[in-house]
Amino acid sequence: MFGIATGNWGCGAFNGDRQLKAIIQLMAASEAGRPLIYAAYLDKNLVKSFYEVYEYLFSQRARVRHLYRYLERYSIENNRRSLFEYILKTPMSSLQS
Repeated sequence: MFGIATGNWGCGAFNGDRQLKAIIQLMAASEAGRPLIYAAYLDKNLVKSFYEVYEYLFSQRARVRHLYRYLERYSIENNRRSLFEYILKTPMSSLQS
């Protein structure tokens, strides 16, 4: 099975959010049933934090619907935490409502 090779598309010249792009691409790869090969372009902090979030989501048996709810709630709450920090500190059980 071929994986989806991707990276920080739109994050350089367009000043995009690397964490948001990583989660969206994880959602797309998961829906397609393909492994994600994410090139972070020497951003060691992103690699480390994305792996930590991935491990957490895997341990919680998160599905794409959970990631969507995280994104939805994160945008509504407009908090000062990073997206990855928000995911790690917000229990999946709180996403049900």
